[in-house]
Amino acid sequence: MDMTKKALIIGAGIIGTSTALELARRGWLVTVIEQHSGAAQGSTARTSSVIRCHYTRSEAIVLAHEGATLWDNWQAYLGRSSTRAAYHKTGVLFLMRQGEGGPPSESLGVKAEMDQHDLDNRMNMMQQAGVEAAFMNQKTLADFLPCFDFPEDDVVGIWEPNSGFVFPPVDSVLDLQQAAELAGVQFKFDTKVVNGASAWKGERRWIQSVTVHNDDGAQELQADVVVNCAGPASHHINLAMHCPLGIATAPQRQFICEATWVNPTSDVPAMADLAEGFYIRPHEEVFKVGAALAADHVNFSTDEAGLITEREKEKFEKRVLASLRKRAPDIEIADVQTKVAFYDWSVSDSYPILDGTDVGGYYVAIGSSGAWFKSGPVIGQVMAEMIHREGHGDTNRDFVLPFTKNTLNFGDFSVRKRLA
Repeated sequence: MDMTKKALIIGAGIIGTSTALELARRGWLVTVIEQHSGAAQGSTARTSSVIRCHYTRSEAIVLAHEGATLWDNWQAYLGRSSTRAAYHKTGVLFLMRQGEGGPPSESLGVKAEMDQHDLDNRMNMMQQAGVEAAFMNQKTLADFLPCFDFPEDDVVGIWEPNSGFVFPPVDSVLDLQQAAELAGVQFKFDTKVVNGASAWKGERRWIQSVTVHNDDGAQELQADVVVNCAGPASHHINLAMHCPLGIATAPQRQFICEATWVNPTSDVPAMADLAEGFYIRPHEEVFKVGAALAADHVNFSTDEAGLITEREKEKFEKRVLASLRKRAPDIEIADVQTKVAFYDWSVSDSYPILDGTDVGGYYVAIGSSGAWFKSGPVIGQVMAEMIHREGHGDTNRDFVLPFTKNTLNFGDFSVRKRLA
């Protein structure tokens, strides 16, 4: 047990709260630092919370599939008979025009799965990981999903029947927070990170402490381990820890429409429509319509107001709602509000960075907010197991995931792998 070892988690979103819970389960004394007044008030609050497994890399599929399976066993994972949040297994459809490529799969700030080539290989990777998925042509789509119109002759889809979405996503983090507090985790809200201190031991720096500031003034918190789970603020936290990474993360601004679903039905799945450029999360209380074009994923900004932003919001809302009406003319929504969301983005490839750093004891679980909500609790397990093993000198880098029994290597989402 590691009851004498202290871990500081920076960020109380889905990633930070999950990592805190998992470290506490491994016997660590854990404190979570959060600049907002409560958990899940950053990018987690704006996530679509769609849980799907369609990716272009096998390790991403494995991570996503474990996430979907965990969400489907949410109460069992938390060890509780009831929870605030629930997994809605509506199925998820990825819709595209076969052979029309879009951007290269590794282009700046763009979701890799927007590349619509090589779908057979992608399907094979999904099936090898244990993901149930089916490839559908235009006729099959029209017969199977009459809730949508498919006028294009070349439209195809990847259908995941066991995928869906979590609702409410904020409540899922509150579920995690409650479990973490019962395990002994302390949360410090309305608290900002000022900087970190490290000391040289031989040829390497090691983390010593983090200075934070809140209404009580400045305080220095001692730590054996610090984990950056700060979402869109991750780059600034790296600088505060005097540890910039070899690859960049940046806050990405997106718009998302939230509405009331006037005529809800049970036959509408979550969908990413790459042909028309939008996605939906079909919940009657908060029906979400979001971005799915390359052009929607390259605005690296923290500007939430201003005349230009308002004009862009209006333009976005008009476009995606028109696309929704074209694809699903029978869906009626009302009380539409278009909101600004900020996500933490790995600008080189859109995949998360889960790794140690050049500063001993300083870890990062970043480049993940919004898009990787689907695997948040799994990322918490991966980070906690990585930290726990390295703290005991265990050099085994393979981690068998508890639900699917697939194996991830701790280097699969590392900085070093990307720079190799």
